[in-house]
Amino acid sequence: MKKTLLFLFVLVIASSTMIRAQNQDVDTLFNESSNTLTAVPLIVNNPAMKTGLGAMGMYFFKFNKEDKVSPPSNVNIMGLYSTNKSYFMAVMSRLFWSEDRNRASFATGLVSVNNNFLYNIDDNEVRLVFTEKRKFITLEYSHKLIGEFYLGLLYLGTQTNYAFNNGSQEENDFAREFFEQNGITDNFVSSIGLNFSLDTRDYVYYPTSGLMFSIRPKFNTEWLGSDNNYTDTDFEAAYFIPLASNKVLGFALGGGFATGDVPFDGYQNYGVRNNLRGYQTGKYKGKHMIAGQAEYRWRFYKRWGAVAFAGVGSVWGNDNEEEAFEQKLLPSVGMGIRFMISQEKRINLRLDYALGVDGNQGLYFGVMEAF
Repeated sequence: MKKTLLFLFVLVIASSTMIRAQNQDVDTLFNESSNTLTAVPLIVNNPAMKTGLGAMGMYFFKFNKEDKVSPPSNVNIMGLYSTNKSYFMAVMSRLFWSEDRNRASFATGLVSVNNNFLYNIDDNEVRLVFTEKRKFITLEYSHKLIGEFYLGLLYLGTQTNYAFNNGSQEENDFAREFFEQNGITDNFVSSIGLNFSLDTRDYVYYPTSGLMFSIRPKFNTEWLGSDNNYTDTDFEAAYFIPLASNKVLGFALGGGFATGDVPFDGYQNYGVRNNLRGYQTGKYKGKHMIAGQAEYRWRFYKRWGAVAFAGVGSVWGNDNEEEAFEQKLLPSVGMGIRFMISQEKRINLRLDYALGVDGNQGLYFGVMEAF
């Protein structure tokens, strides 16, 4: 399967090369002063969704062509379907305007993942098979107050439903009983929050220097329609050091913590936001999570690059089956290759392989960097 994914990655690059031959230079499509519409295939081979194929359409633009400070805004439409009958559809956007004094983001979509988790509890293998369906919408707006400091407002709404029909009859009955015994039910989360962030990176899509830090407290309340009252705070930070004109060392730290009447689907999911690659998203979860990683990025030939990364994290604070969901130490190592589809906007296609513990591993194909 890894050879198949590598072949598909090379096929994508070959297609990009053909486009350049027809258009003389693909960067003319990505010129800072022009609007750009492009599409790339999506290929995944990760522990949760297995192997999936799809596509992403990307539109890059600027609100004001005279604005030389704001990064290009973008709107993305994507969808994919995987071999274990999981699927994902979403519309996402990141907006920058007024010389980067204003930033906004939007995302809405539907995801259905057929989970098949294997745990070792008291030296016994326990398999948990269930389908998790989510409908989500996020809205966020931030304004630069002073220096590189931003203050923002955000909204998050997520409907989660569970189903038990993707395994054997015995597996379905076990998972259904497990959820009932632990009080895990369909749930709607609705929250408003703040975003305090500092961003000194030289470029948001491919930073080579600078610091980014963001902390977002979110308040889930019944008057917003949420089924539970609790506070959830997530954070992320990244720091980049230029080692040479074609080499960058990046560090990332991310996670979150929650207090109050936290539902199962409100827990932190290890493996989200690429912290860390190589783990099934949702297999390890709890009220609190932290994960850190370092990545070495090297552009070794024209548009081609390579990365190596390693990190470690932990997740804890689960009120259900602690011995199954909590893990005190979850390391990850991996490497990947890059192909820069736009030198002007520094947009990369990436293919990463990551290895965790207890048989966890994954192959990831995507657009732009992990952090």
